[in-house]
Amino acid sequence: MPSASSTGPLQAVNYRSSPPCPHFWRRLRVLLVALVVCRGVVVLSILPPFEGWDEYQHVAYVEHMRQTGRAPVAGQTTVAPALLSELVKFPQPELATRQLHGVGAVDYSTFWNHQGLNGQMRSPEDFRSHRVLLYQAQHSTMFYRLALPLFEALGGVQNLRWSVAGMRLMNVGLIATAVWVSLEVLRRVVRRERDAALIGMAIAAHPLFLMNGARVANDALGVFLATLAIASSLALVSRTDDRRLALHGATTGCLIGLAIMAKATNFALIPFAAICWLIMLIRLRPEGMRAPLAALALGLGILVVIQSEVRFNLANYGSLSSMQEVLVNQRRGKTTTDLLRTASTVNWPRTISHLWDRELFFVGGWSFLPTHPRMVMLYGDLVKVGLAGWIWLGAVLIVRRRHFSKSVFSAPWVPLACIALVLCYTAALGYHTVQSKLAWGEPSTGSWYASPALPWFLVVVAGSAMSLPLSRYLRPAVPLALAGVSLAAEVTGIFGQMIPKYTGWASWSLALNRLAWLQPPWLGTPTLFLAIATEVTVLAAIALVWRDEVMGESQRESPLRHRHARMRTAGPHFTMGQWWN
Repeated sequence: MPSASSTGPLQAVNYRSSPPCPHFWRRLRVLLVALVVCRGVVVLSILPPFEGWDEYQHVAYVEHMRQTGRAPVAGQTTVAPALLSELVKFPQPELATRQLHGVGAVDYSTFWNHQGLNGQMRSPEDFRSHRVLLYQAQHSTMFYRLALPLFEALGGVQNLRWSVAGMRLMNVGLIATAVWVSLEVLRRVVRRERDAALIGMAIAAHPLFLMNGARVANDALGVFLATLAIASSLALVSRTDDRRLALHGATTGCLIGLAIMAKATNFALIPFAAICWLIMLIRLRPEGMRAPLAALALGLGILVVIQSEVRFNLANYGSLSSMQEVLVNQRRGKTTTDLLRTASTVNWPRTISHLWDRELFFVGGWSFLPTHPRMVMLYGDLVKVGLAGWIWLGAVLIVRRRHFSKSVFSAPWVPLACIALVLCYTAALGYHTVQSKLAWGEPSTGSWYASPALPWFLVVVAGSAMSLPLSRYLRPAVPLALAGVSLAAEVTGIFGQMIPKYTGWASWSLALNRLAWLQPPWLGTPTLFLAIATEVTVLAAIALVWRDEVMGESQRESPLRHRHARMRTAGPHFTMGQWWN
């Protein structure tokens, strides 16, 4: 029979962790993904065509593939004139008007002032022949080949309302699927389903994670494939045997290669996978050559997938990368010394902290519209409070290593792997920051480039906060607050900044008419109101499911509390460990 000293703490954990409601996780997971979809439809209904970051460029890439069937070449390929002639029929964000001023593109205020209330398109005479480089030719063709059939089926350039909205909806679906996969992984790496649900709420409500995917671009596909690769890498770490280890490594390598083909920022997954392999090696200690063969299979999987893109880049640019900043610096004869000198001018502590605690939170389209400043400040404060939990986790691991069970994570390697992923994407964005600052004089790195790591950053923040020695009523405070401030920031940003800006600061009735004019009929005002109503209903359902789980847990624990109280009064030598056994 175990002694009280060896079983007491373990029994305390089991005592607090009663079995969950049988269908709690399945219901909540469906509701959280439904929340992402509803929010996505709201964003699609209010976001004008080409308001997504560099969106007209991505549409131009698809049109180039339709016309030629070949990959564009950065610095040579231009935007198709047929698309340019249609772009001027829609208002554009200010950054786009700077690039498209020569073809007659105007911003929202100018567009609505000149158009009036008659709902007529701009005259074709507004188009003037002009050469616009397709600078998004820097990307692989993977996403654009996948999007091309949908683009053609919905009318292509001749029906941009339908074709743009259709490709956006496809990308929202990819983001929702990425959330679904992330939630499943989360359930496996977090000890209790209720804790996984709390972190999942913060992920499903995050505004920029959705906004990044609600546009025509390769980012949503990159996030989806990166999520699969991250799931496979974490599964590699958590293995309990070394059978078919090489096959697992090859699968992970192929997924990483596909993620890189979708978005080059996912090169950050290569060092992350190497770290996961090292953790697996330390934990599992595979026999013989199984570990080296797994590493070899992982590397070969990556190379087999990306080799065609690498060969294309070497043939056309003489470089492994087609990133436009790298090519500009290469043409100007910049060297590693120039890169190091530029890197020394960057305020790295400020850049990194601002990336994760404010910039990677809310950005209102290519117009870079903000939400309420207090929302941003509150989000940053919650991130800091969550990260402060690492002081406690560090003390637990160092001073009382055997009691890691007080953490919400299923094992010590889980938060370490998540931190490694965040650091790898931070390094990738840091590289882009240096290259872009050297090329353009100032950094042009979008915070959304780190979107694949965002769910796992929230796992680190919320998980460490819930590992603090707080009462059961205070532990959910940080993840619930993260979800709440995310939804509040989205509402204030959309209705306080985005809709007024996109509609020329018109009255609400006129603004809704103008939004509907910009969209296909199936994304008009009725769809917007229906999506909002459905979102509210889903939030209410989440609250009810959560309430039922909390009440059910209290009922399940009540008999244990009474029996535990009786055991404590049975005598000084009767321990909890003895009662349990």
